[in-house]
Amino acid sequence: MYRRAVLASSTTILLAGCSELTSMKDDGYVDETLQDEQTGEFSAEAGEELTVSIENVDVAEADDEQVQSDAISFRLDHADDGPILTRSVSEPETLDVTIEKSGTHLVIVTNGAADVTIEPSE
Repeated sequence: MYRRAVLASSTTILLAGCSELTSMKDDGYVDETLQDEQTGEFSAEAGEELTVSIENVDVAEADDEQVQSDAISFRLDHADDGPILTRSVSEPETLDVTIEKSGTHLVIVTNGAADVTIEPSE
């Protein structure tokens, strides 16, 4: 009985440690593939400097056959105040952005899909 209690305690401590490690890895920024009209969300503080990396995965075909689209549209918004940055991206691109207002921020990709990573600048 005593061995089971010790084993159960050890397992609980190990699992608690693992969940703590996963939460440390999840820093609240964006690192995902976003598709047409899909939104990524993160929180940032005013003055925080972030690096934004965007790479096209798929560009949607235009409705008009005479229009050839080779770029996705990328938008970074403050949830309450609207657009901060808008870009057409056809080649992989990395940008530095300084957050002006604390709060929730949104990342929106339209006209296809893109791998988007937003992380603190080093």
